Formats: sequence, structure tokens, C-alpha cells
Amino acid sequence: MKDLEFANKVYPLTYIADSELIQTVVTEECTKFNKDAVDMGLEKTANGFVVLEGENGVVVDEAAAVEAVKKYIEEQFTGADATIEIPVMIDKPQGSKEELAKVKDVLGTFKTSFKSSAANRSKNVSTGAGHINGTVLYPGETFSTYEHVTPFSEKNGYAMAGSYLNGKTVESLGGGICQVSSTLYNAVLMAELEVVERSPHSMLVSYVQESADAAIAGTYKDFKFKNNSDAPIYIEGYTTSDKQVVFTIYGQETRPANRKI
Repeated sequence: MKDLEFANKVYPLTYIADSELIQTVVTEECTKFNKDAVDMGLEKTANGFVVLEGENGVVVDEAAAVEAVKKYIEEQFTGADATIEIPVMIDKPQGSKEELAKVKDVLGTFKTSFKSSAANRSKNVSTGAGHINGTVLYPGETFSTYEHVTPFSEKNGYAMAGSYLNGKTVESLGGGICQVSSTLYNAVLMAELEVVERSPHSMLVSYVQESADAAIAGTYKDFKFKNNSDAPIYIEGYTTSDKQVVFTIYGQETRPANRKI
């Protein structure tokens, strides 16, 4: 105590980084700036397909970011504010003009009628087909109908209409979406792509033959299929003025011309 009357006593501080806490901060605060790559796509026009350029994505290199923060704290930190550059990785988009140029043949097409549907159900069928239209699926990728048509909300273009639930008809947002998935299912069968998941309804439906339906219900009934071909595929979906919903799958035809499905 007497010494302190004549001179200060300096205690040098050693900073130790908490790696777990740094990892938490990086995950919660830095990865929100991740940007997914936009794969190269296609747009169908009256003159054929037009290739749409993709965009690079950016992904935070979490392991390198943690090390950068840890190194700064242990070697340079003085207690003052500072900026640390966070390393990122470039996420390259899928596709090339050469690969997408293979998409030119009709692999499968199917249509169903919703002429007896009221305005709300007709709106839902049109909305669902529109959400799927223009999808490009690369070789090996799996398509989920549920992921493409949800959320079932007014903001996403849906209205209240009849749907099946446990053997009963109830009103729900998006009622009629199963006609969309069932029509797509039959187009996939014509294209001979790999069906990954398909479920029947709890009751018969009128717009396709028995066993040709594909129900959508929550997350426990979905229609999924895989592009098991060697080229990308393009899914076209639309409704007509005479209340038909149509799906056509384009890709590279490799089957014999006389093949029947």
C-alpha cells in the first residue's frame, strides 16, 4: 500500500478467446448475410427457350471466421472498437448454356379439367400451377411440390375452397391444390422420371383415374420426384381459358420414338 503512494502498479492483462461464444456470434450475426447462388435457368418463349444467367452466392466461412476473431482477440485486442474481415466463399451457380441447350424435347405432358370448380378453387389451381411453372431441375435434384406451392395464404394467391381431410370435405386455404399435384404426377409418369414420394387421397377424386392421384396434406403427404435423366428438365404449368390445368416436362429425349407409356 505504501508503494502505491509513490508509483502505480501495472498488471498486464492476457486475453483468452472463448471459441464457443465466438462460434455462436458468427453463426447468429454473420451467416445472416449468406446469399444463395441463383442457378442458370430457362424461360420459355414463342421462339423457344431462352437461357437465364445465374448469380454467384456468398457463404461465410464459419471456421475461418472463428479463427480470425480468436486470433485478433489473443494477439491484437486492446479494448478499443475494431473491424475484423470475415472470410467468405463464393457459391457458384449450377448450369451452363451447353447443358441447358439440351432441353428441347417434350418428355411428358398431361392435363385435367376443373370446369366444375367454383371461383375460389379455380383460383387455387391457377395459383399452384403458376408457382411451379418455369422450374428447372438439374440431374440428380429432387422436386417437392409442397415446397413450391406453399405457403397456403391469401398473400401467396390462395383462397378458401373445399379439400379432403380424413375422409371429409372441409374448407381450407389452397383447396384444390391436389389437382395441381396430381396433374403434375401424371406428366412425370409420362416422362418416366423417378417418383420419390406419392400418396393417395382419403377418398376418390374425379379429375384423374383411380390410383392416378397425388395428395398434398401438411408436410406428411407430398409429391416428390427426382430428375434421374442426364440432362436438366423444365416444368411448364398453366391453366387455360376453358379451365384445364396443363403440365409439360421438357428435357432431352433418349427413348425410342415408338415407345409407349
